[in-house]
Amino acid sequence: MTKRIVVVGGGLAGLSAACYALASGFRVTIVEHNLALGGVCTAWTRGAYTIDGCIQWLVGGAFTRIYEELGIVPRVGLRVLDHFATYRRPTHDVEIAITRDLAALGRALAAIAPADADEVARMLDAATTLGELDPGLDRPPELTGTREALHRLWELRSAAPALIRFRKPLGTWSREHLQSPELRRLFARLAPEAAPALVLLTMLGWLSRGALSRPEGGTAPFRDALIDQFQRLGGEARVHATVDEILVENGRAYGVRLGDGTMLDADVVISTASAPETVTRLLGGRFGAEALRDRLARWSLFEPIVLASYGVESPLGQVPSTLILDGLRPFPLCGRAIEHLHVRVYNDEPRVAPAGHTVVQVTVPSSYEWWATRGTRYGAEKDVVAAHLLEQLVDRVPGVGGKVRVTDLATPLTWWNMARSWRGAFEGWMPNAEALFGHVEKKLPGLGAFYMAGQWVEPGGGVPTALLSGRHVVQLLCADEKRPFALPTR
Repeated sequence: MTKRIVVVGGGLAGLSAACYALASGFRVTIVEHNLALGGVCTAWTRGAYTIDGCIQWLVGGAFTRIYEELGIVPRVGLRVLDHFATYRRPTHDVEIAITRDLAALGRALAAIAPADADEVARMLDAATTLGELDPGLDRPPELTGTREALHRLWELRSAAPALIRFRKPLGTWSREHLQSPELRRLFARLAPEAAPALVLLTMLGWLSRGALSRPEGGTAPFRDALIDQFQRLGGEARVHATVDEILVENGRAYGVRLGDGTMLDADVVISTASAPETVTRLLGGRFGAEALRDRLARWSLFEPIVLASYGVESPLGQVPSTLILDGLRPFPLCGRAIEHLHVRVYNDEPRVAPAGHTVVQVTVPSSYEWWATRGTRYGAEKDVVAAHLLEQLVDRVPGVGGKVRVTDLATPLTWWNMARSWRGAFEGWMPNAEALFGHVEKKLPGLGAFYMAGQWVEPGGGVPTALLSGRHVVQLLCADEKRPFALPTR
């Protein structure tokens, strides 16, 4: 008899888990809160413009195999990033292009901070080492035996000095090892200061190896290729359907109850919803609540964001595709002071806008509480914030002023309403040292026939780890069911 799986959530992790489960002989139904599958891996249209809500850059390298297994690649081409971002701080006459050429980056950093030249060289050497590490994707930690774990540690021996030196939070490492406030400020704009410094260095290492890319056409083709694979394999989906409860009897999950009262029976339930949503609401706090409370007290979450997008009647070909604009006179926005902007100019992606036009996006950190308490002024506040960010943009990006034809603003409430992202954060746990080197179980104590996948069991989150999490959870399920694990494409 073919066993039925109900997957809670139709984002990347849910779609990935569904594809691997279908290939391994299960029947699968995804239940998705939104009107369409994809979760936060999404894009939408505003007039003639496409607003890309997700993939700014994508890790390839060893992860490319996952994209191939899921049928995304080669259907969607991946364009290698030669230029990651340009950092500008005009008030101090600082401009640095961050490209695949780490030697050039080292010279640029040493030029603005000669006293830190030795530490910069040490840092970039470590980036090269860390970027070459095998991430070890084949098996989930739960299925890794002692011998395999020891072999993995042996393989990491050459990287041990870099792992030890740069394990500290980026902010702590910067204060201890860098004399230049300019360098400390630059690195804080590239990665969260609470994350280990090795996160930034690994990203630079991937960049130098050509392992960072963007999907051709942006997020939408990438997402749609995965949805098509799910449908080709025979998966079923219920969209615009919210799970209100995971049904449990005698210590085993046996289905879900939807918001309209519908019951869906299942032999196995996989939840890709956030850990707080899954543990406290869907399971009523009966399983794993103490461990979750402990993590919430000790681990940080990614901050929610405001994403302001502008359809511009200009190609802006002279502007770097990614800009970090720093040193702004602090201005109030959503209850906090903003002094830098992350700007994405889609002049390298012609499919998001008509010929001669482009889309410009500004990303700033925000507050869920601030937006959740706007009440009837929510819409008006969105207009104010969009106008304020546009003013900052016009002053610093030539060619935008007077050319905006479409404006779109997504807030933390957008991510919550669309994808049930906990408190509006589009990713889960921030990768601090404990989270990065620790392990979040995909099962909950005392509950059988139930698994968790997605960004809340993979600290650091992101597209590759969400897809990998779907693979790993089905490998674990197949091991428990004593059946072979199969790939969606062979």
